[in-house]
Formats: sequence, structure tokens, C-alpha cells
Amino acid sequence: MSPRPGAEDRSVEARSEVQAKPEKLELIDIARELTDFRSFADLGACWGVDGAYTFHAAALCGNELDRAVIVDGNLTPLTRERAGAHRRVELVQALLGSREALDAVGKVDALIMYDILLHQVKPDWDRFLLDWLPHADSLIVFNQNWLKTPRTIRFVDRGVDWYYRNVYVWKTTGTPANASNRGSQGTTNGTRTAGWNGTTTGTGNGASVPSRLIGLLAKNGFELIYMKRHRHAFGRRRPWIVNDGLIFQRAAYPERGVGGRLRAAARSVAERTGVLERIRRS
Repeated sequence: MSPRPGAEDRSVEARSEVQAKPEKLELIDIARELTDFRSFADLGACWGVDGAYTFHAAALCGNELDRAVIVDGNLTPLTRERAGAHRRVELVQALLGSREALDAVGKVDALIMYDILLHQVKPDWDRFLLDWLPHADSLIVFNQNWLKTPRTIRFVDRGVDWYYRNVYVWKTTGTPANASNRGSQGTTNGTRTAGWNGTTTGTGNGASVPSRLIGLLAKNGFELIYMKRHRHAFGRRRPWIVNDGLIFQRAAYPERGVGGRLRAAARSVAERTGVLERIRRS
């Protein structure tokens, strides 16, 4: 295994709008140790960081890297520049849930899914995940998860006032407008709406409940093998929003059954968070 990234061109990375987050880099490090992936696709890799997590993962693999694929609806110039120096890094400009993206990636060892599930405008996380599951044996997920209600919800259905009380909003506009333009990644399965209904300010369009995500993957043959929760990701005033880093791997023994995978996942979550699901009421 090659040394951790450090010798790469930091002058290029410094030009990115957002610097790579240590907790996200750490999650890739742990995934590499646990799964030994040698090929991967990074979905929505460009916004803000210009493929930083892709190139970190590629450097971890070193000479063992078979292929790396960046998939994004908007391949930034800086991402293209950086990819030009890596002959095993492929670029695919396509909507993340599109057949074009799925076909271009084909089969890889791992999928990196950072901050994309909550940006589905519809939203339809289940369909998005089920479409991608046949394409990899491991999932590396970093997601802002929601603990305030027991079910996944769509923020924009609750109205602007509720949004301001419950969801983190960057102070760049007077209304929840498209402050981040994250929708350019094409994480909307072909649906993109202008204005309030399609914007991705703050923590996104919808709320993902972690138990639903874990349960969906368990029912489809994936085990939770690692989880780390980062509390107060958006300040202590909103403790119901957390950052969860999760690693899933295709079950080595499918005959163990869904129940066994769900029980193992529940134990893992309980150990790492203190409770299986903490639901805070307003």
C-alpha cells in the first residue's frame, strides 16, 4: 500500500472552494483497510472539492489501483486538470442516477457516496441505491442523517418557516435559495426544479433516517461493517442532524438471512451511537 496522500500537488487542492474534511478522508482510509478495494467510483465527486476524495482513495491504492471513476453532472475544470495527471482515473459526466452513469461505471469494488442521498429532489433514495447496488461490493457512505422524526421526510413540504427552525441554512441568501448549487451533480434522477422546491441549501432537500438506510441495504444483501457518528455537525442548536460515516459490504454468507444482518446492524449502531435511534421532538 502506498503512503497516504501528502506528496500530491497541494497547490491544486488549495484552489478548491471547499477543503477535504478529515472525517471523510478517515472514512476512506478505514474502508481501504477493511475491504481492500482496488477499483471504485466516486459519485458526485466534484462539487467544492474537485475530486479530492477520489484522488485520496487512488493514492491509498497506489500501484494496486485498477481503476477509479469520477461521476458527476458537472465535471469542474479543476477536476479535469487533476484527473489529467492520473491515467487510471476516468471521468463520466452524467446524472448520478442515469443509465449512462450506471453503464459507464460497470462493476467496481466500492462506491463512494458522499453527501448525495439527501440531495434527491423527489426524493427516492431507495431506487437510487437499488440501481447502484449490483455495481459494487462495498459502499462508503457519508450522509447527514436526521433523528428528529422516525421517518424520512421531504423538507420543502414543511414550508419555509419550518425549514429555518429545523434545518441549517447558509447565511448567503435571504431565503432558502440555491446557495450551493449542489443540484448540478444531477442527483435528482432527471428531475431538477428551479427555486425553493429544487434547491439544496443547508442540509439538503430531505431527511434520511439511518435505520431505513441500514435496513434497506440489509434486505438487499449488504452488511454494515463500520459506523462513526459525528454529532453537532450543524451546531448544538440542531442536535437532530448528525453526520454519519458508514461502510457496507456485500454479505459473505447470504444464507445468514436478513434478520441476522439487521440484528448485527442494530448492535453496531447501538454501540457507536449509544442508542439505535434517538428521536427528538420539537
